[in-house]
Amino acid sequence: MHRMAIWIFAVWTAATATPGSLSATDIVSRMAASRTGLSSYSVPIHFDLSVHKGVSASAKLDGVRYFQQPDKEVLVMNSMPSIAKQFKYLYEGLGTPETWPAQYDISRVDNPDPKVYSLKGVPKSAGGIKYVLLDVASDNLAPIDAHWFYANGGTVAIQYRNAMVQGQYMLPASETIDMSFPEYKVHATGTFGDYSINQPIPNAIWQVSPQPLPT
Repeated sequence: MHRMAIWIFAVWTAATATPGSLSATDIVSRMAASRTGLSSYSVPIHFDLSVHKGVSASAKLDGVRYFQQPDKEVLVMNSMPSIAKQFKYLYEGLGTPETWPAQYDISRVDNPDPKVYSLKGVPKSAGGIKYVLLDVASDNLAPIDAHWFYANGGTVAIQYRNAMVQGQYMLPASETIDMSFPEYKVHATGTFGDYSINQPIPNAIWQVSPQPLPT
């Protein structure tokens, strides 16, 4: 079956299913369908960052996140003080909801709240991540929070506050990020600026390669 026909069938199946009967595939299909027409975006982000590694230090960072269908995503920082390098190393490798289906085998897990879909993702390739848990709002299909669990005992938790952009797309307006690893802890808030939707992104942007996640 043609890939487009498969996608249309998946979206139709999800749209006609009741919330309790939705599978992980249905939910992911609905998430994709809610962003139909979103081919790219760029958005400035300001981070307030605190790092504890023996002693505590803080920094303010500014960057731009770029996304392009189907799965290109990168964060370009304007400057990178030494205390923030580990944060960027982790953050830029976490990806976005659009890229997660390519990274993880996703299944649905129980959640007693009918307004929330809960998903579990197991990496498709070996690495430092054991699994990730994702909560998605059932009404607008936007991520609410995500938790990554690492083989070395580390965790990363992100809480999302979303807002409608151009009256069409539910996208992050801010993020609260907590990283806890044996050697250090990081707390950060990311505040998103104005989105530029469906505008050309220079090819040079994609030459900025994300760092691999720690093992």
